[in-house]
Amino acid sequence: MPPAKLPSHGPVQRLLLVDDDVLLLETLQELLTAEGFQVHCAASAESAESYLRTCEPPLGLVITDLVMPGRSGMDVLRTALACNPSCTVLVMSGFSTVKEATEAMALGAYGLVNKPLQVDPFRHTLRRIRERALLMRERDALQAQVAGLQERVDALEAIQGRMEMLAQRMNPLPANHADSLQDLTSLHAQGLLSAEQFEAAKQFLLSKWLS
Repeated sequence: MPPAKLPSHGPVQRLLLVDDDVLLLETLQELLTAEGFQVHCAASAESAESYLRTCEPPLGLVITDLVMPGRSGMDVLRTALACNPSCTVLVMSGFSTVKEATEAMALGAYGLVNKPLQVDPFRHTLRRIRERALLMRERDALQAQVAGLQERVDALEAIQGRMEMLAQRMNPLPANHADSLQDLTSLHAQGLLSAEQFEAAKQFLLSKWLS
């Protein structure tokens, strides 16, 4: 019985697959596509780096061979992380030494897979990568929400501070109500107050006069 397909979480995840072995490249592309990934293949590090630099939005997952003619998987790793520091890069090699594996991990690789690939362990690694990508998307969404809320808080505090300063300058005693409103209208006409700030200031003064 074939192993169960990886569960899908969220939108289809795009990945870049890099290997100079065309037969292995095609085989892995079929496997990854069957698992629900959208795969772009590159048969050289140079082609992979060119694609990474022009890809929008930046890719979040790269699987690359380590040893290739010309530029290597280390170069792909560096370029992937330069384009997207949150990118998950999985390195494959049948010739890697402990030194190369350590260097790849030190540069920011998520992990290293030995060739020839064993399907079940490789699929388990893909499962962990997909779960990690889901957590990172959730983290980024929460950070964006927090940033948006902070911007709203900052804007409200700025409006409140300006209203308090205007109230102090105008000293809105009953005899000067009309003058205070005229001052507000003048500031609005000069572009020193937006329409929203003008209305908020009016409401602030009215509330003080009626209290």
